Amino acid sequence: MPLPSFSYIQCSFSGMDFTLRIESSLLSPATLSGNRIVKTVPAPSFCPAIPAEYFNAIEGNKLYKLAYYLENLASLPPIKRIWSYGSAQSNAMLALSALAQLMGTEFHYVLPYLADELKAKPKGNLAMALKHGMHMHIDSALYRRMTHQEFVPGEDEWIFGEGGNSLHAGHGFEFMGRETSEACNTLGLHQVFLPSGTGISARHLAAAMQQDIEVVTTPVYGDTHYLEQVFAAQPGQPKPTILSSQPHYRFGSLYRELWELQAELVAETGISFDLLYDLPAWACILQNRQHFTQPWLYLHQGGMHGSATMRERYIRMFGAERPPTIRLAS
Repeated sequence: MPLPSFSYIQCSFSGMDFTLRIESSLLSPATLSGNRIVKTVPAPSFCPAIPAEYFNAIEGNKLYKLAYYLENLASLPPIKRIWSYGSAQSNAMLALSALAQLMGTEFHYVLPYLADELKAKPKGNLAMALKHGMHMHIDSALYRRMTHQEFVPGEDEWIFGEGGNSLHAGHGFEFMGRETSEACNTLGLHQVFLPSGTGISARHLAAAMQQDIEVVTTPVYGDTHYLEQVFAAQPGQPKPTILSSQPHYRFGSLYRELWELQAELVAETGISFDLLYDLPAWACILQNRQHFTQPWLYLHQGGMHGSATMRERYIRMFGAERPPTIRLAS
């Protein structure tokens, strides 16, 4: 597969015009050959030394969170293992499994629980991470220790926080901030929106962006108070604008209105969006459309491998996608 490139594409949804930044490989041939793409940028400069097949696992925002390690792969110190923790379909889990394989080290990942179906037949990101050699631990007590920062790795071990967070996470967003600022200047865009899990990506992007461009986010994993605490940990730096919506969707749960929203997004834009992060984000955008008064950019979350199992769950619960009869409140 080729190195990743990113396309900026004109879209319209629910009467809102916007530009979408998306990995080019996620676009259909018809879209790639059409006239909606207004800018395409190549892979960041830290990518060419990495075998292209690894970008099937290290993609979306995780490409930038791990940029420091990818850029310095040849000079990283030898370590025995990498630890991390989170959910069974985490994009960070998959990306870290690929990074560990590139480094020639072990990757150990801790889950609080795992559904019997996935234990018997791993799918999506979990299956791909296991193929990269991941050691899986289903241990709720160890998971709690990690979330409370009570787990201390050995001298020859590294630990990455949930979502792939590390002390070097901001390094890659300097690349993304430069690229996105340049694209916004070229295309006349004044706002950039991305949903937040841990909030680390939004925090670092706001710090790296040209300061007259507003970075906007919404909490998907936590809540507004949680994001405020994350952003306050970087005093003196620009902070993203936080938008909230009602109801606040429980992370990873299924909602009929979000499933219908996905069908409408595909029908109007021709783009498939991530089910876990992008759908609650779009519900928030529709409720806060008055905030988007200037030309704006949406950062697609990638993560489509992890969406595969969530899509199966949606189909079992609500049936195949179909256009909604009732639109979310706007």
